[in-house]
Order: sequence, then C-alpha cells, then structure tokens
Amino acid sequence: MSAPHTPADPVELTAALIRCASVTPDEGGALVLLADLLTKAGFVCTRCDRNGIANLHARWGQLGNGRVFGFTLMATPMSYPWATAPIGSTTLSGPKSSMV
Repeated sequence: MSAPHTPADPVELTAALIRCASVTPDEGGALVLLADLLTKAGFVCTRCDRNGIANLHARWGQLGNGRVFGFTLMATPMSYPWATAPIGSTTLSGPKSSMV
C-alpha cells in the first residue's frame, strides 16, 4: 500500500509553474514539475511530444474508466507594461497588482 498523497499548496504550485520559463517550444520544466506532482498523486504520466512541442498525458484510473488531467497553456510576456517580471511569481496584493 502506498503512502497517502499530500495535496500541493495551490499558491506554491502556481508560483512554481509561473517560474518555469515555458515559451513554446521549450516547456521550461513545467511538464517535469507537473509529471512529478501528478505521479505522486497516483496518475500515470507519459510524455507525448509532437512536432517539437512538449506535451504530457496524465491518466488517473483504469483504462476505459480513467480521468485525464487537462492541459497547460503558456502566454508570452510580449511588451505589456508588467510591474514585475512575468516569469518570476512575485506575490503582490490588490486588484491587478501585477500591472502598472
């Protein structure tokens, strides 16, 4: 019997994902982070990269009756006037506090 899964803190997980410099086609460690977390939670994770783009398939449950995790999406920093680095996870307070 495996040890019980300890859920990740959502703020810490979000910050860790934001710190991954995932700009297509480089996944920046985000898929490695997710695969590790999901594997510990009982998912079976498989990398399925296509045409130079990194992808992760995470399955929970038996074939035919399992659940698929979903997907991640990366938005490029572009030239938006950020108050902090877009890839850095600085925690600020207040509405729209990450924008100037």
